[in-house]
Amino acid sequence: MGSFNWMNYDTYHHHINPMHMLTTKAHSKTTFLNKTISVLLLIYFSLLVSSSLAQNCSINAGGNATVCSSSTTLTGTESGTTGPGTPTWTFVSGPIVPTIVSPNTLVTNITGMTADGNYVFQLSRNCGTGIAISTVTITAHPRPASFTAGPDITNVCATVGTTPLAGVIPAGFTGVWRSVNIYSWSRYSTVVSTNSSFDNTITATPVFSLTNKANHTIDPAYYAILRITSADNSCTFEDTSIVRFLPNPAMVYPTTTTLCRDAGDNQTVLIPSAGSPILATNYPNTSGSAGSGTTFSINVISQPAGATLTFNRISDEGRLFLTGGTIPGTYQFQLTITNSCGTHTTPTLTYNFTGAKPRIVNFQPAGHTAPEQLTIYSNVGSGAEIHCNNMAGTTTPENFYFSIDPADPATVITTLTNRGITPPGGAPSLALTGAGSYDRMVTVTPPIGGWRVGTYAIGVNTSNGACEVTQNYFIHISDNGRTAPTVSDISACYTATGAVVSATVPLPAVYKGTVNTSYLQEFGGYYNFAVVSKPAGSATPTYTSTSLRSLTSTSTTISNLNRPGDYVFSITATNGPGAGPILAAEYGCSGVPLTSTFTIHVEEKINANAGSGLTGCVQSVPLLGNATGAGTGLWTIVDGPAGASPTFASPTSPSTTANNLDVLGQYRFAWNITTPLGGCVGKDTVEFNITCNLPVNLTNFTVSKQAASVVLDWATGSESNNRGFEIEHSADGSSWKTIAFQPSKAAEGNSVNPLSYSYKHNNPVHSTNFYRLKQIDFDGKWEYSPVRQIKFNGQNILVYPNPAKDIITVQGLTGNETIQLFDVTGRKVKQFSGILQQQKISIADLREGTYHIIVTAPNGETSTHKITKLK
Repeated sequence: MGSFNWMNYDTYHHHINPMHMLTTKAHSKTTFLNKTISVLLLIYFSLLVSSSLAQNCSINAGGNATVCSSSTTLTGTESGTTGPGTPTWTFVSGPIVPTIVSPNTLVTNITGMTADGNYVFQLSRNCGTGIAISTVTITAHPRPASFTAGPDITNVCATVGTTPLAGVIPAGFTGVWRSVNIYSWSRYSTVVSTNSSFDNTITATPVFSLTNKANHTIDPAYYAILRITSADNSCTFEDTSIVRFLPNPAMVYPTTTTLCRDAGDNQTVLIPSAGSPILATNYPNTSGSAGSGTTFSINVISQPAGATLTFNRISDEGRLFLTGGTIPGTYQFQLTITNSCGTHTTPTLTYNFTGAKPRIVNFQPAGHTAPEQLTIYSNVGSGAEIHCNNMAGTTTPENFYFSIDPADPATVITTLTNRGITPPGGAPSLALTGAGSYDRMVTVTPPIGGWRVGTYAIGVNTSNGACEVTQNYFIHISDNGRTAPTVSDISACYTATGAVVSATVPLPAVYKGTVNTSYLQEFGGYYNFAVVSKPAGSATPTYTSTSLRSLTSTSTTISNLNRPGDYVFSITATNGPGAGPILAAEYGCSGVPLTSTFTIHVEEKINANAGSGLTGCVQSVPLLGNATGAGTGLWTIVDGPAGASPTFASPTSPSTTANNLDVLGQYRFAWNITTPLGGCVGKDTVEFNITCNLPVNLTNFTVSKQAASVVLDWATGSESNNRGFEIEHSADGSSWKTIAFQPSKAAEGNSVNPLSYSYKHNNPVHSTNFYRLKQIDFDGKWEYSPVRQIKFNGQNILVYPNPAKDIITVQGLTGNETIQLFDVTGRKVKQFSGILQQQKISIADLREGTYHIIVTAPNGETSTHKITKLK
């Protein structure tokens, strides 16, 4: 072999006649023993390498995957010249033996992976020549049968306030505890852990305690939730136990309370004293609920004639609700609270009922209803009026109107105050007219400089002499700056079958209080979500409490997304159930809707499989990744020997070639699959070990453009027995064609001096061109150079539209071109020939995804284009 010193390719290349492998440049008097040894070694290395390269079909067992269950589906693919029989799945290794439902099909279900761990399956296929083999690893994390948060605990006194939990965290999982107060969740839909703690949140059996025991500051009943996560963070499972402490019955209320009651309200409410233990009775699983072991009774000592004071409930942070105390006078009673931790009877409590409050005034009297005056602004009894930005800067006083409830006398007194945060420019002046009548008017005169953008808060106090009630009225001047509450579409990654996904949703830009500090002050608006559509069979999404998605929140979380697919939500700016059209008026000033929709794309991770590696004497290796589906694939270099510069013939194609492995050592390449919207990236690596000793005397090899041609220049440092160089060209990096031969410039092919060569290729393709040199000895042995590539702009061919759904047009043809369409696996799906100037192609029958179009001219020149097919 000549000492041009590229790798000796003929020891593995399956196109070589095997007899040539026995031909050497040794002298003819080689001994029989040496010949025998040479033959055996050559046969050994030939068999070693042919096990990786000799088959003429390829098979891929699909992407490695993680599942949060005991079952999955395996999907294999095959290409090339297949032989007799069918593909065959076999189980290679794993914690236990699962069931392969259909072992002789490319697609099969797997069941019975009930033990946590890695399960390896092999897919094999007879080729026309040889056998193709591929493996896939399924990491199964089924919900462990032993997993539990432990039994409910309902018999520990709050004054003790400490109990061990009996959870089980299975091997291979980590756990974390959290607590949710049952009363707060039931009453307000808020997630709080007030007054509770774990001595260790990551052990299976922590000690759970109340921070304040005797004077527990919230009802002492909790959900203790244990969440376990697999070691690879792919799968999570939860279990819940109830820890309900028996409350301390020693509740404390003021000994004397004097109250006015809301008109028409049959309830009397006593607020507990500071330091009193807190409990609740009227929500399931709270410590005072029926059946929880605590009872309540009232002993009425005295009350006005006709009164029937009765215990109703304890709720709302320990407030004592009584009914039947509607007759003015003095009530005296004792409350007894009993459970297995003790009995407590309060001292005699005195309740002085001085009378009913005036009824609230009506902020929408006849002739002054919406849209002039609105209710409710923030709470029952409040009112408002909304003005657009054209009012800002004006000095005309503004009037608002209210009426006294006909059930109250017209003599009730109303007084006015400026309150809250004053908009820039100062507070307005207030003047009341109509005192002593049922219909009254307030004239609000703006400060010097006129009205400003913002919200003016006015207190309206109504008194009957004994009792009074205060209401609020707001004059709001919009900045006309609202946009529809738009949320950008979000992509979340569904990492494993059976996983439950949460998505962080960015909320619209904050405007309450930021236009200026008065802007929509005291307004309790928030964003409400509703499902427009969701994947079939998926669970109902859950949202955070309204307090965590208020108009001043910047983001919120939507959870319980347990299926891949598109979840479409509406987002609406609202101020809660029963509230008035305040935000409708605010957004109306800008002419935009209160509602819009957005999509959370829960993208299923497309798991990658980079195929099988090899060890051998090669300089270019075939790569076969699994199909990308609707995703996008990309080969990347993970690492390689120092000084190596490998390249990919087509880095986005699953089936391609890695070239220029011209330095000894280990190369690792990664096949990356990104989901269409970029939410997930699957990655797998393949390893190649290049073992040839490659003393390279090729000192230079370059390709460059020159006008309409490509010029190849190369040089050698020395040559031995070199007949010359075949120059090969490829339009795709895989299929090669000899375009010229350059004989050696060395006398009889031998030289110890540097020699230079050049060749001009006058017909490059109008895309990427690949070139390599095939150095040939006088005895027929040969070897390849590294591959060089160059992009060449040529034909003005246009393919449109892109992306497309039904029809694409190929424009700029000169006549008699051939058009071929290939999918991402390299499979040809359409071909057209003998066409003129422009060709319309139907793609309606193709699946969505990426396709490559190759236009080939009669002279062999090609142009490559990529399109995306939509649903």
